[in-house]
Amino acid sequence: MLMFKQKERQKDLRLKHAFTVDVEDWYHGIADEKTRASAERRLDYGLGRLLDILAEYEVKGTFYWLGPAAVEHPYLVRQVADAGHEIGCHGWLHELVYTMSPQRFREETRKACDAIANLTGKPIISYRAPYFSITRKSLWALEILIELGFQYDSSIFPVRNWRYGIPNFPRQPQQIDTPSGSIYELPVSVRPIFNYNLPVSGGSYFRLYPYSITQNNFLALEQQGLPVVFYIHPWELDPDHPPVPLNWKERLTHYVNFHSTTPKLRRLLAEFSFAPLGDVFKNSQTRVANNHPSPSLTN
Repeated sequence: MLMFKQKERQKDLRLKHAFTVDVEDWYHGIADEKTRASAERRLDYGLGRLLDILAEYEVKGTFYWLGPAAVEHPYLVRQVADAGHEIGCHGWLHELVYTMSPQRFREETRKACDAIANLTGKPIISYRAPYFSITRKSLWALEILIELGFQYDSSIFPVRNWRYGIPNFPRQPQQIDTPSGSIYELPVSVRPIFNYNLPVSGGSYFRLYPYSITQNNFLALEQQGLPVVFYIHPWELDPDHPPVPLNWKERLTHYVNFHSTTPKLRRLLAEFSFAPLGDVFKNSQTRVANNHPSPSLTN
């Protein structure tokens, strides 16, 4: 018993990492419109399991809600907010930002933000793009986020991926200045290995990696004083959601190793300390590299 309490105290003294959730139903990230229209609604299954696990380990996180998911499940939005979690915006339709016009992005983001704020009664100041799709082609979106009142964003993934990524984006939180003001970018975590940025943890990477790789990634970033931005989707805790035909890349990221999610997550929460992204952001503000030039907003 004494050893257990000692481990708990040691865990509490460690760097806090950001626990983030992209709240969407299992079908929202599937491009086929027929599938989206006729799909079984199952958000409450995975989200309920996730909330129970977080409560068990006394962890609070940031939940980025997709607009339609919030509108269809207002009681779930309130349940998450009442549990003390931070609420953010994940956009309206789950589509790539760089395929949208700036006008459409502005209108749909405002629509989603207003819908979520009406349910929580609080302003929404944190944003994450579907598919992490703020890339060099869509950095213009950051200025629109500022105009809409967002204070920080976590949409940039410093990796090279077929669907997203800015490989040379700094790994540390960055203040980005635009003609409309400033916004803080908290990029999704990576670990440089042989001049390649390895995604640290989250989503399909969390399911695909052996737990030892995830553990080593967290420890490596802790040693550098960098908090990990971890992410997960509720449907990753719902292995019984329906299978649909996808190309091999989509199938790999969506369906592989579902049954590993829960045991890995429990171990991660037991071994590392977590907080909402907003709290981690406030703690990291003193570490923002103000002496370095802000990343360019040109393509």
